[in-house]
Amino acid sequence: MKAAKIRFFLIAILFISGSSLQAVPSLAGFSAVLVKTIIDLRGINQFRSQINNQPGRSFNPGDLKIGSVFMTADNEARKVVNIYERNGQTVIETIEPRPEEVFVSISVPDFKVACDRSNIDISSLAEGVTLLPPGAGSKDMISSDFTAPADLDRSVTWLETDPDTENMDFIALNIDMPLWTQNISGEILESLMEKQNDALEKEKQDDGNVRTETGGTASLDVGASGEIRLIGTLRLAEPVVTGGLKMPAVTVTWVHDWWIIYHPEFHFTDGYAKAGFEAAQQFDFRLTGTIDLSAEVNIPLFALVAKDPQTGTVTLTVGFYAKIGLDGQISLSVEVSEFSKHNVNATCDLLWPFIPSKFSGNQSSYLNLAYRPAIAASAELRAGLYLGADFEIAGMTIISAEGGGGGYILVEGYMEPLGIMGFDTEIGGYGNFDDWILDLYAEAGAYMEVGVEILTIGIPIYEKKWPFWEWHKSWEF
Repeated sequence: MKAAKIRFFLIAILFISGSSLQAVPSLAGFSAVLVKTIIDLRGINQFRSQINNQPGRSFNPGDLKIGSVFMTADNEARKVVNIYERNGQTVIETIEPRPEEVFVSISVPDFKVACDRSNIDISSLAEGVTLLPPGAGSKDMISSDFTAPADLDRSVTWLETDPDTENMDFIALNIDMPLWTQNISGEILESLMEKQNDALEKEKQDDGNVRTETGGTASLDVGASGEIRLIGTLRLAEPVVTGGLKMPAVTVTWVHDWWIIYHPEFHFTDGYAKAGFEAAQQFDFRLTGTIDLSAEVNIPLFALVAKDPQTGTVTLTVGFYAKIGLDGQISLSVEVSEFSKHNVNATCDLLWPFIPSKFSGNQSSYLNLAYRPAIAASAELRAGLYLGADFEIAGMTIISAEGGGGGYILVEGYMEPLGIMGFDTEIGGYGNFDDWILDLYAEAGAYMEVGVEILTIGIPIYEKKWPFWEWHKSWEF
């Protein structure tokens, strides 16, 4: 009972401050009268006083005392329960008052409001969430965004169209946001590389301003990164909100009968509160966890270094080295399509002073959920010989170029079920993961790449692959 009372009261407060809400338009016919003892701290009084139907006078926090009921600058009603000093400051403790302590009368005529995209506060959208324009991506409410597994003739059936939502107008939002990202390179790998550099020993042959370097220790660069990303589309059928509120009242009249002196008679008028909500929504999304791994070994073979003979600030380095690199990615994803619709209504009578009674309510809900997991992995190994050149002035690299080529091997694969599993509130669970597909692809070939970097800006000049062997196999099991 208390929760219902608070909920209906909050509805009334929201309507009072409707000018700050974009989700609920202003309601015609709304009226409220504050108790004359209310202390109004809002500056500009929005309610008229009980006295002569005129705006009440303004107050300040110094007028508050224990038991005072007041309106805050944010249109919230509060009741003072304690006032004390702490660390040279005055602390005022408050609670939520009862409605009859705030209003002499309040009435929200029965209403039905359909909220559309014009009621959405664009500034409230999270980063990665985009409101689609009207009609963009328009489709049946339960038609999923997801496609069938690759290289399969037959399609994967997701949710079937619900006839109740075929003609609904809806608000569509695109979502693409990382939920977690992490660079796993860490201090351990950096420490390992520092130890390798400390152990570097070179045989040097000096000839004037030209120095030749040979041999050396291979350098290792290893890195890893991880991410969990959410990608999907949320469709929301324009929600319809209904409600109404009438405060119970009591009036006193003085009656004089011939056999008795004047005496009061009390007349009670019951009120009511009701609220309803109707909406349908579908959320198609893919949750993907990805780990990227990379390792590169550079083996120096020969280098030629030339310097400006006068200042020594201009340096040209030409090197010949072998490079072995490994790049890989492991990805686990779950595709989910969830559709639900709700119709909820509740009402109760309000007895004076503000006591709810005769609760009644009804609801109808429907849920259909389908999902499918998938795992994918890829790895590419490259090995080749490279020729690189760096042009430096005073230790600053102005131009850096690198070109080389060699051989590579690429392996890719994924595994996923050939169907879906789901749950429907009307039929229960359905679907299965009895059949799966495992798809593998491998490729080998030669490659060549050339790139230039000018003042830290990389410019790819040429990159080409020549695959001379391919292998593809799929298994269903």
